[in-house]
Amino acid sequence: MRNALLNSLKWFENSGVMLPADGLWGVAERVAVISGNSAIEEMKREFHAWTIHDGYCIIEQRRADCNFETAYLYLLAFEVFGDKKYYDIAVNILDFLYFRSGLLNRSQKEYQPGSWNWSHIKRENCVFFDDEAWCVFFQLVIGETYPELETRYDMRHWALILADSLHAGAQKVMLEKFLTPDGHWVDYSKHWLGSLDLPHWGSLTCMALAKADKAANRKPAAFIRQYYDYLAPVAENFNPSEMAYATLGATAAYRYSQDPFFLEMAVKFGKLLTEKMQENGNLPAEHYEAPTGAHLVDTIYTANWSLLALQSLGAIAPAFAPYYEKIKALILSIQDDSDEPQFSGCWRGMFDLNANSWGGGDRFEGGAGSIYTGWTNAPIASVIAMDILGKDLFAR
Repeated sequence: MRNALLNSLKWFENSGVMLPADGLWGVAERVAVISGNSAIEEMKREFHAWTIHDGYCIIEQRRADCNFETAYLYLLAFEVFGDKKYYDIAVNILDFLYFRSGLLNRSQKEYQPGSWNWSHIKRENCVFFDDEAWCVFFQLVIGETYPELETRYDMRHWALILADSLHAGAQKVMLEKFLTPDGHWVDYSKHWLGSLDLPHWGSLTCMALAKADKAANRKPAAFIRQYYDYLAPVAENFNPSEMAYATLGATAAYRYSQDPFFLEMAVKFGKLLTEKMQENGNLPAEHYEAPTGAHLVDTIYTANWSLLALQSLGAIAPAFAPYYEKIKALILSIQDDSDEPQFSGCWRGMFDLNANSWGGGDRFEGGAGSIYTGWTNAPIASVIAMDILGKDLFAR
């Protein structure tokens, strides 16, 4: 696992997603393979900041969530290896976020207080429930673990302001249940983006609010219970990706509140998720933004979040620990060992078990041709680091 972690860090530093490689200007969203990628032109139309290389390009947008996830990874690497280089890279990434990116809304009253715009390429306000949830969560976790970074960036202050904004936005959507033509709950004013009826957005919001309420020493937000009351009777309707998110949110809510209802929900969704796990540790790729198939390992929407969820759930419900070990073994076995710097040490977006190689098709967001910094590589490598340290996301 230590070698896998080191190889992942080398990918961040050698692939071109961090230029310069010390994190001074943050971390790009992803590597996008050009050769044979049917979605590459659509990516370039939508994400109009990219650098072309031989056979691949770097999709250059700097996203707050991806940068927080990567900074957290580098702080974990510092704890694992004791090499101050990793701490310094994390600080450089955080300096970029707070001092150079302009992504944090510190004072513009027409936008959500404390929010982070989706990326530096967006000229308009663009704020998603899921991304903002990670920004709340990691600001609090990093600030609590590293007091000097709390002082440097005032992380708790900005996290709790954003948590209040997130709570208000989620409550508004939950109350109004404004539906899209395909039946999703959205904010009709478009101040907040994402379909809150799906755990992808709703359960991550619960995770962030649970952490914020614990940090502020207040009762858990009523929204969290309301949301899982909604999820419980429809639990079996979701794909494995959504089940992983639901497990993650419920586990966080239990860890921070000790309310047995949330342990019940975490176990409920954990069981549904692991019932879909194959003997080889894979969970079928069924997310609508990626190619689908039982033989496909989806590391953008499914296997990555399932790994994270099962690690944290296994810490409080030991019956789930063997499932975590099984999916961890699969993930470790498919880490890219090719020589090219854009691939070496990474997890690409999709692995085809039938072909025993990266592949399975491409989509605008998901598929083998997208190699994400956040979402895929930083969370997976963080799980490995936390495993080495004997920790998990909710127990630091």
